[in-house]
Amino acid sequence: MRRYQQGFVLTIELILIITILVIGSFGGIVMVRDALFKRHMAKVDTQVTVVDSVNTPLGIAVGFDEHQAPLIFYFDREAEQAYRTLIGIRDDRFTSREAVYYNSPNCSGDPCIKGLSDEFSDARGIGQLPYTGNVSYLNALQGGPNYAIGFDGSGVTGKLLRSTALACPALDEDIQSRYVSQKVVSGIPCEPFSQALEQADSSCLVGATALGSALLGTSDVELSVACDTCPAGFESQGDILDNYLPEVELLLSTSLDALALTGVIGPVDVTLGTVCCPEGTVLEEDENIVETLVFTILETVFDLLGIDFLSNQLVRDTLALLGIEEDVTNCKTPLNLVSAEQVNTQGTTTPALSNLTPPFRITLPQVAVSSSGDSWQSVSPDGEGVQP
Repeated sequence: MRRYQQGFVLTIELILIITILVIGSFGGIVMVRDALFKRHMAKVDTQVTVVDSVNTPLGIAVGFDEHQAPLIFYFDREAEQAYRTLIGIRDDRFTSREAVYYNSPNCSGDPCIKGLSDEFSDARGIGQLPYTGNVSYLNALQGGPNYAIGFDGSGVTGKLLRSTALACPALDEDIQSRYVSQKVVSGIPCEPFSQALEQADSSCLVGATALGSALLGTSDVELSVACDTCPAGFESQGDILDNYLPEVELLLSTSLDALALTGVIGPVDVTLGTVCCPEGTVLEEDENIVETLVFTILETVFDLLGIDFLSNQLVRDTLALLGIEEDVTNCKTPLNLVSAEQVNTQGTTTPALSNLTPPFRITLPQVAVSSSGDSWQSVSPDGEGVQP
């Protein structure tokens, strides 16, 4: 009867193969572990992590502003949808591209912030240079609120504010101060604020014809033609001018009649075109806009007639009786402000970022030490595309 042997016989060859595979696997695992560890340490060395005075991490820098301050993402999770905004971190404060406007001196009162960018009404930055912009397109691309760092009421660290759907409780002309966290200053970056004004272009405003006299045998003389097309870089303010046109025409007619009675000027037919403002600005609508426009029109007419308007005391006295004083038609940059509210830490009434204390700093590269005691120093790439 045949008997069969069960199991297998370990030969020297099989033992050798198993030994090589096991030792090689362990060696490969160690090499993979070391490679992953070195890669992790190289990543830690190159990324910029911002921490506060007690090493509480603020976040990893995703970029740097023009002052080389790290920019980190803040996630606003108070709304139904989490929005992101970029916050600049300096050694003693938070910063944002946006400024915060206040209706009282020293950055007190109601905070207001610009609405999201539309590139048309916000073509000028804080320095009022055209085409520099001031608002964050990151916030605009999210379709959510706008964010800015405002005054925290005491120190220079600042607090995070978000725009609301409510209009600013103050008019543009009521804004008295502005918190510009981006400015490099010693102390609190709060500054007095008043809207920048630029003189309007009135080259298209007046069409004037000196009327002739049949008795004297003189004919009409066209001095200028009113127009509706502004020079390059300017925009027509005809929509605003139309709102005041009846009052302007009435006061202008009264003024011309009064000046004609004094004998200073003869009969003049005046037609109105449009007043022009630099792109991104609008005509200043103060309480004296009608009188200011009439003064500008009369000054233009007198220039066309070759008469020194301002040096004639009789003219000035006549206009003063009509309530017309020397003034300039100006254009202003609209602020387009909306009300701002404090951003809180999710689920609390604690202001966001208030648990972080300056001075802020970034972590420095460290030397990685393996379990065997060998140390690796991170080395920068030798050239483009070459890994350390």
